[in-house]
Amino acid sequence: MSEILLFTGGARSGKSTMAETAVKEAAMAAARARGENSPGNVLYIATAAVCDEEMEERVRRHRAQRPRDWATIEAFWNFNTLKARPEFRQADVVLLDCMGFMLNNIMYDLNIDWEALPLDDMQRVEDRMLCELNTLMDACRRLDKTLALVTNEVGMGLVPADRASRYYRDILGRANAAAAAAADRVCFMVSGIPMWVK
Repeated sequence: MSEILLFTGGARSGKSTMAETAVKEAAMAAARARGENSPGNVLYIATAAVCDEEMEERVRRHRAQRPRDWATIEAFWNFNTLKARPEFRQADVVLLDCMGFMLNNIMYDLNIDWEALPLDDMQRVEDRMLCELNTLMDACRRLDKTLALVTNEVGMGLVPADRASRYYRDILGRANAAAAAAADRVCFMVSGIPMWVK
C-alpha cells in the first residue's frame, strides 16, 4: 500500500540520506509483495538546476550517493506529464529531492521582477507550486506508488532582508504545510537525527 512521506529539516541535516534509506526499504517491500527478490523500482525526481561549480559538485555528490539502478528524471514542474513516462509507470517508489529547488526554479523560470512583484503575482506562483505538488501526490496515490518528498525547513531563522527571499520563505513554508497535511508520515531531521513528528 502506498504512502506519502515528507522529510524536512535544516541545511545538511541529513534529509536526503534519510529519505533515500526509507525509499530503498519501501521499494524492497513492494518487490517482496510481488514475490520478487529485487531492490524494487525507484524513480528519483531531481529538481535542482546546475548553474555554477558549487551546484555541479552538490549534484555530483547526490548522484554518487544513490543507487545506479534508480531511474532519474530532471524536472521541477509539468508533473501532469509524468504518467506518460515509462520511468514513472514502472516505479514502485518516487523520490522528489527537493521542494526548495523546485520552488526556486519555478520562481525564476517565470522571469518575474521579484522586488516589484504585486501580491497577486506572488499568489500565482504559490498556486503553481501547490498545483504541481498536488498533481504529483495525486498521481502517486491513484497509481499506488509511495512518494517521498524532501524539503527545507525555512521558518525557524531570521526574516530575510530582501523581498524575493521573503516570498520564497513564505511560499515554501505554506507548501511544506500542505505536504505535511497530506503526508502519512513526516520526519524532521535535527543534526542527522530523525524525529518522526507524524
